[in-house]
Amino acid sequence: MQSTSEIGSKILVGASPRLLFVDNLRTVLIGLVFLVHLAITYGSPVGAWYYQEGVLTMPSAAGYVVFLGIAQAFYMGLLFLLSGYFTPAAYDHKGSKKFMTDRLIRLGIPMVVFLGFVEPAVDYVVTQVKGSFQGSFLAYYGKYLFFGYGILWFILALLLFAVAYNTWRHIKPKPTAPRAFPSNTKIFGFTMLVGAASFAVRLIFPIGYYSPLFSFQYCFFPQYIALFIVGLIAFRGNWLATIPKETGKLWTKIAVAAGAVYALIIIPTIVTGGLSTILGGFRWQSALYAFWEQLFGIAVMIGLTVWFREHANFQTSIMKALSDSSFTAYIVQVPVLVLLALGFQSLQLPLMLKFAIVSPIGVSLCFLCAYLIRKLPKADRVL
Repeated sequence: MQSTSEIGSKILVGASPRLLFVDNLRTVLIGLVFLVHLAITYGSPVGAWYYQEGVLTMPSAAGYVVFLGIAQAFYMGLLFLLSGYFTPAAYDHKGSKKFMTDRLIRLGIPMVVFLGFVEPAVDYVVTQVKGSFQGSFLAYYGKYLFFGYGILWFILALLLFAVAYNTWRHIKPKPTAPRAFPSNTKIFGFTMLVGAASFAVRLIFPIGYYSPLFSFQYCFFPQYIALFIVGLIAFRGNWLATIPKETGKLWTKIAVAAGAVYALIIIPTIVTGGLSTILGGFRWQSALYAFWEQLFGIAVMIGLTVWFREHANFQTSIMKALSDSSFTAYIVQVPVLVLLALGFQSLQLPLMLKFAIVSPIGVSLCFLCAYLIRKLPKADRVL
């Protein structure tokens, strides 16, 4: 197994153009996205999705609330950090014009296809199953109202962040100087700052609010923006490859301790006081949750990154196929997961049991369909 210094030195001299552990980590995060959406499909009272088979109430839904709360604390934020991490290299290599052209192709084309056909088609199928619309797809399409970007809010955000970075590089053409990986004290301070910003935003935009046009949940964007910027800075300092193992172990312990706080304080608060107390507003429960979310989430991000670097910095042919298909899998998840859930609709089982049965099938199908789509001629140019 390679040491941290060996990994870091190879990346610095260009001998190892890909961070295999990052590819593997991204694959796991994308798979977690699918599980979150399947949890919403099968009973979670938190979150929105194209098709929901039912909604559980507290305390029966506590398991879903815990799962979604833990996942939300880190999975999308870490995806934004990883996206930011590889942005400077792409810009440095391609220059402004080609950088933006590639981003428009890779991010813009999937948005047009998804919003113009895939999403209306999926919505139409759901209306037919529910019996809420009678008529052909063309008739439905003629009345279809665009109501947001759906899951492609993430792709839209990445495109907007790319535009912002491109603009910044025009203002500051010279790359920033490398910075050393921050101390534990600075990391803790960062989590508190992002927690404070999250609490402030949730005074106006509580958890569960979606912007009508962009489908953005502003309540989470302080973390997303901050971590994308951290990714930009981290690239110059080669942070992902050089985080000390001791730092990873420490923040893993902090994540476990924060998990105990979640179990002992936040979950009982949700069960006894109602879910709404942590979603936003000027409440101590909302403040506690906002600060906990950032401390726990960033601790998990550091721990996961180091663990994958030390234990999963390799790829088999299957692992490579999964990582190569992860972006496409994210895009095709809507038709795959919705049609799969509709196919299992007649199976009468408790919602949580159904979630457990359908989840491995759904995750596998998303990656399989993505892999096959990328085999189409020139599809990998976009996907």
